[in-house]
Formats: sequence, C-alpha cells, structure tokens
Amino acid sequence: MSSSVFFRCQCRRCHIMTTLPECVCCDELMRVQETRDEIDGIACITEHPGFRTVCLDVFVLRTAYEGYKQYHNGNIPDSPKRYRYTAYRQLVRWCWGFLGKNVRVPLPSCAVNLIRSTFPADDDVYTGFNYSP
Repeated sequence: MSSSVFFRCQCRRCHIMTTLPECVCCDELMRVQETRDEIDGIACITEHPGFRTVCLDVFVLRTAYEGYKQYHNGNIPDSPKRYRYTAYRQLVRWCWGFLGKNVRVPLPSCAVNLIRSTFPADDDVYTGFNYSP
C-alpha cells in the first residue's frame, strides 16, 4: 500500500516523502501547530515569519551551528549539508525546545522540502528521517 494513502496534508505544501514517518504535515504535529498558530491566518509553518529567520537565514544558521558542532566535532564543512543539518535542528529547537540526547522527532514534509530546496544536495540524495539507534 502506498504511503500516500496515509498522508493527509492540510497545509497544502507537503510532498510525499521516501518513508512513512517522513510523511507528516505541520498540521499533524501539536508542537508545530502551536508555533504556527502564534500568527493568525497562516496554514503552514513555512508561512510563519519566524520560519525564514530561524530555519533559512544563512547568518542565523552559521551562528547556530556553533552551538551544534560539538555533536560532530565541527566536521561538517561549510556547505548546503551543514545548513540543512542546522536548519532541521533549529526547527526542532524552535518548536519542541531541547529534546535531549538521541531523541528525534519527524519533521513536517513542508518544512523539510523548503529547507532542501533552499540548501539542495549536489547529487539530490538526502538521508531522511531515522529514529535514534
């Protein structure tokens, strides 16, 4: 059965993702809904004025990476991959706060796709979501 049978996008900006856990809309995640609903009249977290600043602004991401690089010994070179990594971490911190070591949550497809289109991989290959080992 196709994952699209289970994927119910309410924000109209999501895409079918590679795995079922990745096929989640911002409207399905309570913490993302709460952040989105800080601003009246928007249907998608990517429409929130804070999204561009928190998750897509290169200067913010460069600064934020300084706080995250300890987890990778600073081994991610300045690249679209580093910006994607940092943008995902920023989205989690913005919506959920600090989750703790090895705690992961699926991110909404709409946000992941906008981050990927802003900071694309050269080979168009992405790791995708994985639960903690």
